Amino acid sequence: MRTLRTATVTDPAISVVIPSYNRATVIGRAIQSVLMQDVDRFELLVVDDGSSDDTLAVVQAIDDPRLGIYQLARNAGAPAARNAGVGLARSPLIAFQDSDDEWRPGLLAAHVAMLATRDVSFCQLEQCYGDTATLYPPAGWALPANMLDELLATNHISTQTLAVRRAAFAAVGGFDPAMPRFQDWDLVLRLAVAGCSFGYIDRPLAVAFDSPDSLTRSVRKGIAGRERLLAKHPALYAQRPRLLARHHHVMGSLLRRIGEHAAARRHFAAAVRLDPGEWKSAAQWLLASLGR
Repeated sequence: MRTLRTATVTDPAISVVIPSYNRATVIGRAIQSVLMQDVDRFELLVVDDGSSDDTLAVVQAIDDPRLGIYQLARNAGAPAARNAGVGLARSPLIAFQDSDDEWRPGLLAAHVAMLATRDVSFCQLEQCYGDTATLYPPAGWALPANMLDELLATNHISTQTLAVRRAAFAAVGGFDPAMPRFQDWDLVLRLAVAGCSFGYIDRPLAVAFDSPDSLTRSVRKGIAGRERLLAKHPALYAQRPRLLARHHHVMGSLLRRIGEHAAARRHFAAAVRLDPGEWKSAAQWLLASLGR
């Protein structure tokens, strides 16, 4: 990894990591949203993942002592770039931002305050799709008493909303570069399995913007990611057959949506085996058998 510039701020209270790959048109917005945060001392580490566009030129044009710039020798994927950034961090607290998204004022200070008593901090996310926006978690959602069970079922924690104690991150091995999707879900689930405490900032202080991706490619990566997630925690899911059935139902529904009916039938059949009362999976199995 090449060091292009080191952050010179003294004793940062928190380190922010941004991975980048061919994001010249949007990364400036993401960086400025971090640099505008009101924490007294923090460092921002941008790890370029082998970009072939002008990403590095855009980043290097920003003159700020809090900004460190690094480049991986070859494209290794965002999880590997994030792990490399954490390895360079000088603070015991780590926050993550994505190169095409924004933070609102106050997020970094809220993370620092939350991590004074928790291992993991996350905020609400505003996900923008064109002119529409959706909140994750939805309005009114509250942190459950059992975060492990919550994360075994679903995930409301996206990477750009997340901050964590570096010791906890290291203890679970960081991000899994082999995850084709849901790297954030996989990480926070492993943190919950390890017994980490979670804190929720119930304000939409992170904003994510929809990026182009084909439906079929996205669905296939999502199913591969979900399957790997289930395979990494077989004992936990074996104890929860109805929950495992729901995951198979989701995968079957997605495959049916893109017309892969044979694969969809296999997941619907697995859901019914695990939960014989799962009539929705049985009905969708029949529709998939009819090629619908």
